[in-house]
Amino acid sequence: MATAPANTTQMKARREMVEVKAPAQFKFTKQGEIINGVLVSIEPTTVNGKQAIEYLFQNPDGGARFTCLGTNDLDKKLNPQMIGHYVEIRYETDDSSFQKPGQNPMKVFRVSVSREIEPGY
Repeated sequence: MATAPANTTQMKARREMVEVKAPAQFKFTKQGEIINGVLVSIEPTTVNGKQAIEYLFQNPDGGARFTCLGTNDLDKKLNPQMIGHYVEIRYETDDSSFQKPGQNPMKVFRVSVSREIEPGY
């Protein structure tokens, strides 16, 4: 049985490193706006002293990550079982039918989710 000489050093392959940046936060401002990506996580957060839910998405090509804050409508439509699925969210309209004085109208979204989990999730 042969063994390698003791003075031989093995070359380790160098890893290619890429900088990881914090995800950008997307805010729906105009009707018709669309975001899409793979839902990565759903986390509680505090914004201006109020509890909110933050949704983290990854572009399917492995590119940029982004977040958006939950709204009453989004929080009812998105759930943890959708993590790993491709999601498309479109800001449809505003609903002021049950709006109280001083409140903004509720944003209404169309949410579409892929049937299958994306590869790698």
